[in-house]
Amino acid sequence: MISVKKRKPGTVAQCFLILFLLILLALTLFPVIVTFLLSVKPNEDYLTKSIWALPGKWQFSNYSSAFLGIIPSMLNTLWIDLLSTFCVAMLSTYVAYIFTRKSFPAKNVLFMLIILPMLVPGVVSLTPQYLNIVNLGLMGSPFALILPYIAGNQIASIFLYRTFMAQQPKDLYEAAQLDGAGNFRMYFSLCLPLSVPIMMVQSVAIFSAIYNDYLWPLMIFVGNREKSTLMPLLTELAAQVGQTAKGSSYALYLLSGIPLIFTTIISLKFFINGEFAAGLKPVSYTHLRAHETS
Repeated sequence: MISVKKRKPGTVAQCFLILFLLILLALTLFPVIVTFLLSVKPNEDYLTKSIWALPGKWQFSNYSSAFLGIIPSMLNTLWIDLLSTFCVAMLSTYVAYIFTRKSFPAKNVLFMLIILPMLVPGVVSLTPQYLNIVNLGLMGSPFALILPYIAGNQIASIFLYRTFMAQQPKDLYEAAQLDGAGNFRMYFSLCLPLSVPIMMVQSVAIFSAIYNDYLWPLMIFVGNREKSTLMPLLTELAAQVGQTAKGSSYALYLLSGIPLIFTTIISLKFFINGEFAAGLKPVSYTHLRAHETS
């Protein structure tokens, strides 16, 4: 047999690839770098220097005033976001577990009916959803955001989790059932531990979408600024903190993205470490029980 050696990429090709990646990285970080430089400039630099000039004096005090202006709205956004994301994860995983591990009449038909609304654009249901919130008397309440967020993110999550859980070893659940484990026991001891990677990735996506939502909170909290989430108030808050120091308005924009930075780091951890497919690794029910008791 003639062995064919794989040809390694040439040095020139590798240099071009590295150069391309560096250019792409620079273009990606360029708006962030410019915003950061603008956030640490004193007011006189905006009047006497070009927008591209480096700060004559690095004024990091702009971040303290920006933080004080943004923290109430950010905390309000975070608790609504975290509660909605947690409820979506728990409800959708349990529904997906039922569709994956249980047999009942017309199961596939019912699953198709559940995912059928994915074909309808979200803007079509915006008016009926708003009228339902008005009729329920929830206008200006945090539950006017939480309930639609939980309901609106169920369909795609159930579809994703069911696809993932269907690839998990069936023998694990059969062994757990023979050992006397009930539905809730198998769900909490087997299904959830094996589904943590996909749950984290999907939860980060849902968290980011809710955090960046602008239109729905604007409709719900119109005239009720104190209870509103961050995004509809971002321009107004930036204008307020920028009255004393213009750099504070740019600092506020950067501070508003801190939660998304942390969630992105969490999601990248599962991709980089290869834990996204952890639910497919062969494990034993006995091992999971021992890990749980320890």
